[in-house]
Amino acid sequence: MRTTVLLLASVPLAWAADSSYRVYHRLYQSGLPESPFTPRGTLHVPANGHASFEPSPSLSQDLTQLSDELQTVKGALYQVALELDGAAQPGQWDAVSAVKVCLLHEATSENFILHTTRGGRPYALDYFVAPTPHNGACPKKSKAPAPLLSFARNAGSLNSTVEIRSSRTPPLPELRAPPPLSPQGETVVPEPEKTLFQKYWLYGAAILIALMLSGGPEEEPAKK
Repeated sequence: MRTTVLLLASVPLAWAADSSYRVYHRLYQSGLPESPFTPRGTLHVPANGHASFEPSPSLSQDLTQLSDELQTVKGALYQVALELDGAAQPGQWDAVSAVKVCLLHEATSENFILHTTRGGRPYALDYFVAPTPHNGACPKKSKAPAPLLSFARNAGSLNSTVEIRSSRTPPLPELRAPPPLSPQGETVVPEPEKTLFQKYWLYGAAILIALMLSGGPEEEPAKK
């Protein structure tokens, strides 16, 4: 059974009303004409409660069709896009995320990260699948079905999570005070700190002169 979970954002969000955002997907292969985006599902963000992802009824069938269109797994990307307000048509959006097709073979879960402004307006989408190798490398070749075909068969049992992240205002940089300038506009070089000898040699000289002027102790008269 598909489960949907909301991972709490670092900054609390206040949604004025229930919102829904359509998600599209396609296969991207370098060197080939770009294929159009097709519906993948809908992200539901209620004013109060958990966000969720509702897959398209034809998701498994669409993924199977993408698998048939796959020329080579090497370098192929599976792209997921968020429909933004004001977008004329799919393919003109900036909110596109991608994973390597080779990583879809053993995927059992997927994670949608919806990035929003502080006012709650979405502007970007990140998409991840798991498990994924730490180095992001493709697994070794095997006799298993094509990655997209395997992903299509597991589409109905994927564990989908939705995370909402609100943008933060970065801390202001700490500015250093500018160095003092001379009337000619040149940087004033501070004088080097004096040593203890340089600071107190006058006192030492005065004490030495006083000792020399006072003479030594008086000689005692010789005993008869």
